[in-house]
Amino acid sequence: MTSPKLLVLDLDGTTLTADRKLAEQDVLAARRLADAGVRVTIATGRIFPGTKWVADALGVEGPVAVMNGCELLDARTGERVFGAYVHPTSHGAIRRVLYEHGLSPFLFESRTIHYGGTDDHHAPYLGVWSEQLSRHLDVWDGAPWGSSDEVVAVSAAGPVERVDDALRALEGVLGEDLHTVRFQTFTGHGFLELRRREDKGTAIERIAAWHGCTVDEVVAVGDWVNDLPMLERAGRSFAVAHAHPRAVEAADEVLTEDSRDGGAVAQVAARVWGV
Repeated sequence: MTSPKLLVLDLDGTTLTADRKLAEQDVLAARRLADAGVRVTIATGRIFPGTKWVADALGVEGPVAVMNGCELLDARTGERVFGAYVHPTSHGAIRRVLYEHGLSPFLFESRTIHYGGTDDHHAPYLGVWSEQLSRHLDVWDGAPWGSSDEVVAVSAAGPVERVDDALRALEGVLGEDLHTVRFQTFTGHGFLELRRREDKGTAIERIAAWHGCTVDEVVAVGDWVNDLPMLERAGRSFAVAHAHPRAVEAADEVLTEDSRDGGAVAQVAARVWGV
């Protein structure tokens, strides 16, 4: 690859420690990289409010990618660089399917997550994306369904079998530009996420172009399956020690550091740039 100019970091499970903090050694490494003329930025599944404090601590300048590339926002000002949203005309059909399957819905806007008052038990899980949560007595009527053009994702939680049934039902109402992801919450509930067909691979292409470089000049670090597109497209990529097997396979190298105590940024800075 050509001389790397840009380091792109996943957050949860990669850059942040097990208790979702930033290790001092990684903050110092980011400063050394800046002094060496290397840009540092972020590509995360979080929304912007849950990302900004990390960007500030790492001294990020320019765009960060949030919600897996559906938005690129200026790290300092929050100004939109790129946005791909769930169109308001799709909200009604999605809302109907989630309601019919008895799921708990969550509307992910650019700056807040809307949820219902009967779903407080899901709030700690939603806090992974952001602490900016908007609680409604009735989320079906209180959230901005069909009236917001900044919905980056529509999600829902419930028993696994209901989530699977809802996903099958949604196949008949979603357009080709919407993507569904299924996983599980801390408590074992099924969780689905609907968003536009963007990913961290398209995100690093846009971020690299913004900085005047190419993806061949990007170094990416991640740990999970949502990191695969950027690990595969970056000029050089790393998976942390505990990464998902598919991330390990996609990455060029595997770090000895995992996210329990941090250190991934410091190790990559030393390996790639010698700082």
